[in-house]
Amino acid sequence: MTSPSVSTAEPPSEPDVDAVELEARRRRRRRRWVWGGVGLVVLAVIAGVLFIPTPYYLFQPGSVRPAETRIDVTGAESYETDGDVLFTTVYVDQATLATLLRGVLDDAVEVKTEEEVYGPDGRDASRQVNQQRMDLSKLIATKVGLEYLGYPAEFTARGARVLGVNEEGGSVGKLRVGDVITSIDGHEVQLPGDIQVGLQGKAPGDVVTVTARRGDGDDAATVEEQITLGAAPTEDDAGTSTTQSTTTTTAPATGAPADAAAPTTTMAPRAERPVLGVSVEPADPSVESPVHVAIDSGDVTGPSAGLAWALAVVDRLTPESLTDGTDVAVTGEILSDGTVGPIGGIVQKVAAVKRAGVSTFLYPASTDEAEQRAMREVAGDDVRLVPVGTLKEAVEALHPGGVQKPG
Repeated sequence: MTSPSVSTAEPPSEPDVDAVELEARRRRRRRRWVWGGVGLVVLAVIAGVLFIPTPYYLFQPGSVRPAETRIDVTGAESYETDGDVLFTTVYVDQATLATLLRGVLDDAVEVKTEEEVYGPDGRDASRQVNQQRMDLSKLIATKVGLEYLGYPAEFTARGARVLGVNEEGGSVGKLRVGDVITSIDGHEVQLPGDIQVGLQGKAPGDVVTVTARRGDGDDAATVEEQITLGAAPTEDDAGTSTTQSTTTTTAPATGAPADAAAPTTTMAPRAERPVLGVSVEPADPSVESPVHVAIDSGDVTGPSAGLAWALAVVDRLTPESLTDGTDVAVTGEILSDGTVGPIGGIVQKVAAVKRAGVSTFLYPASTDEAEQRAMREVAGDDVRLVPVGTLKEAVEALHPGGVQKPG
């Protein structure tokens, strides 16, 4: 008789506690890696968003640089003294979301649109115009500085370069942007003001022979055109070729207006004067003087260092220290009659001067009152703000009584 079968299998054992704990640890580790990865992705996305360029630009404090070490003088004795005339700059940078927040919170940083910074023609055109304005400001500073010291100095150029042609004027189809006018009816044109001399005795509707240089180098050609003169009111020089100044009428890239708005007045009608219907600038301008001054402006553009260049020329050509051995920061456009014109970004420049530890800042007296209030707020008690209206005032503000002039 067969005996009933009896199972010999052992009952199930309890789970290994160490293995369970190990598996739990592995799960927790995996979760940490997953969540850590998610966190890194989130941070990367946030960082990426914060550093995405915006359509806005930051106008912020730039640098403070010595002007005198950038000036080389020949033809007269020059001097090196203690203390420096410093010119100031503004730094422009496209804003990201992160820096845009800083720009909103910092009183020394101004947020602007691209058009406010570079104008309607864009960045490249703005830089080209500002480079031209810097080159011109160095020439004006040289002339004004030399004249202040009693040296003979005058502007000269190789004609009047056409910047624009009035669409309704007689020069349409005759003259092009870039042409250099060299004579009118046989009268030589070296500077823009010479055009008016060539038009003396003429009336609107008269025809004149204009000779111009077209192209550069080996490709240059001489063209002669018969142009019928247009008419403009004698009190309105805008858009004509008769300006006596060597400065252009292009607005600064900072978006600041070239001229303050004039009050509306009622005037008796005046006789119309003849015009070519073009806007011009000096072609290859230079300063003719027995004293030669070369100024290296580096990568800085715009006209706002003009007063600093003029003061530096004066200091280099006089034996005593114009700044009494200290460093003095300066800004302002210098005009050909020696007056100091307002510039853009002046609040940012005050901040740059303050951060550089310079205690005196000369600036244009014609600066808008609202901007002057903002300047005072930024300067506090750390920077002495000195408004000046002319080169003579600037010299005497630094060196009371003026400097000893050569001869």
